[in-house]
Amino acid sequence: MLANGAAPIVGLVDTLMVGRFVGTQALAGIGLGAVVYSIAYWGFGFLRMSTAGLAAQSDGAGAEHEVQAHIMRAIPLGVLIGLLIFIFQVPLLAGAFTVFTASAEIENSARDYIGARLWGLPATLGTIALMGWFVGISRAGLALGLQIVLNIVNIILSPIFVIVLGGGLIGVGLASAAAEWAGFATGMFLMIREVKRRGGWRPGAFTRKVLLARDALSKLGVANGNIFIRTMALTLGFSFFGNAAASEGETFLAGYHVLMQFITMSALVLDGFAHTAEAVTGAAYGAKDRKRFDRAVRLTSEFSVGFALLISGCIYFGGPLLIPVLTTDPAVIESALTYLPYCALVPIAGFAAFQMDGIFIGTTRTAAMRNAGIAAVIIYIGAHYMIYPIIGAAGIWVAFLVYYVMRAATLAVAYPAIRKAMEVVDAD
Repeated sequence: MLANGAAPIVGLVDTLMVGRFVGTQALAGIGLGAVVYSIAYWGFGFLRMSTAGLAAQSDGAGAEHEVQAHIMRAIPLGVLIGLLIFIFQVPLLAGAFTVFTASAEIENSARDYIGARLWGLPATLGTIALMGWFVGISRAGLALGLQIVLNIVNIILSPIFVIVLGGGLIGVGLASAAAEWAGFATGMFLMIREVKRRGGWRPGAFTRKVLLARDALSKLGVANGNIFIRTMALTLGFSFFGNAAASEGETFLAGYHVLMQFITMSALVLDGFAHTAEAVTGAAYGAKDRKRFDRAVRLTSEFSVGFALLISGCIYFGGPLLIPVLTTDPAVIESALTYLPYCALVPIAGFAAFQMDGIFIGTTRTAAMRNAGIAAVIIYIGAHYMIYPIIGAAGIWVAFLVYYVMRAATLAVAYPAIRKAMEVVDAD
């Protein structure tokens, strides 16, 4: 939970620097830029999810050579994807800004921010793979250590680049990119140290035969493909939300971006319980232990409910104190405060979605995740066009809450199949 909660601090620091030292237009620009950048960041989230699920199952089965092979397949893939996006960023951004509409000034600000952040994307995607591996082998403390280094570097560099050097949005983005590389380097060091702690590199774990084993690559390809489709559906949902906010104008978009910092922080804290579920349900599945599986589902869900209520209360009562810290613009503050109650409901509406994700990732039920993700985003977009014309801007937030509920509901339909499969495993 701490490791996940630390992840969005980069975005929070970026928002603080821009909101207080650059201006409202730049804050709206970073809001739009964050939406576009998230397509690359979250779109390749399968690097974390598939690595976590497969590593957890191999760890539970005691197959240490496969535990090591999973991360050695995932890291190069993440870095390569990041390099390709960086190389082809011009046409990719041109395509993105035909979809995400905003004023020319806001779009230019978003381009500045994204262009700077992309220097760190290869490290970011490599780090995502490492985070998944750490969670999969139940070593979340290493993920926390990685995040601590990343955030310390970002907290130090952001004020220097923005306030001292006057770098504006480009300075904010470059500070974040540099921090991502620091985090990746730390993650590699921790990964090597962890492998030594577990008995060292296994003979043959990195041979061509093992790394390119047809069965392992096929399983990885199917899992990654399904999760990629699901993640793109999820990204479409959040991008639709951001685009709807952008259509309401600069002030609404800036206020939305401030509130999104609370949502991202709360989502990743709650996702900590889901990540625990990934590791323990995956290990239980690999060990063919249904009792352990049921206990993991029950305990992580109970804790998640309690923390969802606590976080919602913190957002609702603490928001009026924190929002003026993130921005000094009175109009943006007023907009953010107006929609704060909807923001506070997100953890309550969304905790079940995170928990279901963790269970399905741990058991690598990726086809069900794919189908549920597609269904949920279709329902969400339909709900938006039904609600928005009736109640206006508030409908953007109401439909978003519906989206969270439907993410859990569509997965719940497929949950009994996991229990049934566990019965079959027990019988075997």
